[in-house]
Amino acid sequence: MARSRKIGALMHKLLIEKEMDGFTVVELRNASISIDDSFVDLDDARRKVYRQILRFMSNNWLRSEGNGQQKRYFQTDDFKTLKKNSDLRSIDTSTPTAPDYSILSHERNQFQGELEIVLGEIEGYQSLYNRFPELESKLSPYLVQARERSAHLLGQINVLTNALKIVSEGSKAC
Repeated sequence: MARSRKIGALMHKLLIEKEMDGFTVVELRNASISIDDSFVDLDDARRKVYRQILRFMSNNWLRSEGNGQQKRYFQTDDFKTLKKNSDLRSIDTSTPTAPDYSILSHERNQFQGELEIVLGEIEGYQSLYNRFPELESKLSPYLVQARERSAHLLGQINVLTNALKIVSEGSKAC
């Protein structure tokens, strides 16, 4: 008796249930994100999907046409035959994992970088006020906007800092 072939639950949903054919890596990534929203990073999602595509190509289930980002992947006759014979079994590849809180630190660093830029803008507007007092009325709305943005960014930084403190305290307690 022939051994049944296994594919991941996500690829089963995309290629069999949604019947995707003639797709690019980015199209498959976007479709996978719409199904499984556990992906935080688009690059990670793209890499995972691309690894699956390579595995399917090595099994002769997909073929490719084109080059680079225009490369499209098509289901082969072998894959379609397997689908009809339902020789493919979907396996659940998701494993219960602890949440990855490193994204919080990354986001906080991004907000801190943006805050530094906005603070530089504020400094620049104030310098222009001193050098060209006649421009004050025209530059004033931009300064107000920059100050509001800096307050918002500082709030985001505080939220993420507090969340990271909670996470680190929780990991110490375990």
